[in-house]
Amino acid sequence: MIKLQLPSKPLELDPITEQQLIDEFKASGKTVAVWKKSYIKTALKDMTNNKCAYSEITLGEESKYMEIEHFKCKYEYPDEVVKWGNLLPACKKCNDIKGTLDVVKTPIVNPLTDSPGDHLYVRGFRFYQKDEKGENTIGAVALNDREHFVQPRSVIGFKISDELESNFELLKSTLVSPIKQRNALNKIKAALRECGMKYSYSAVLSTYILYEVPTYKEMETYLIQNGLWDN
Repeated sequence: MIKLQLPSKPLELDPITEQQLIDEFKASGKTVAVWKKSYIKTALKDMTNNKCAYSEITLGEESKYMEIEHFKCKYEYPDEVVKWGNLLPACKKCNDIKGTLDVVKTPIVNPLTDSPGDHLYVRGFRFYQKDEKGENTIGAVALNDREHFVQPRSVIGFKISDELESNFELLKSTLVSPIKQRNALNKIKAALRECGMKYSYSAVLSTYILYEVPTYKEMETYLIQNGLWDN
């Protein structure tokens, strides 16, 4: 989970339209999915780089389709059913587990208003709590579900780690050609980019590479000293 920046509200969701959708939702007995608008979905996907706001799993791949999640439960707080800032893109796993949890009574991390790192930390591809809100969050959206999240994170993390270590050895070697060294450098950069905020599990993977891969600091120092480190 990473801190998110709420974009501007879609122009289509003007005050009149918002109230109409709220009224429609209430009149239907809270059964009509008034939030399922293409302009809402597109804006939310763009906000998270097409990732679940909680697990950071990439949405739309295989069975990981996107659901629009209400941070404050739409049944408990119907006046916020389409309120901008109460809607988040989520994978089905996170959305199903969170269900109708009342986050006012049981606070969890809101990636739009909280800094997740204030409440959670990562070790070995798993999340751990720093406080009660962090503990609530881990359970509320199943952040440590082994099958759905922990195992896939570890597979990607080990792959990136292997790429970094093998190519760093090539880069340092005086026995390979400059072309092979350049290729190794490009592969290192590509591997590091996979830990960036646009990619799946960026919080977990970046933490793993920074603090749990033994050669990372040596590699960073080497690249800086040789003028190979860039933005």
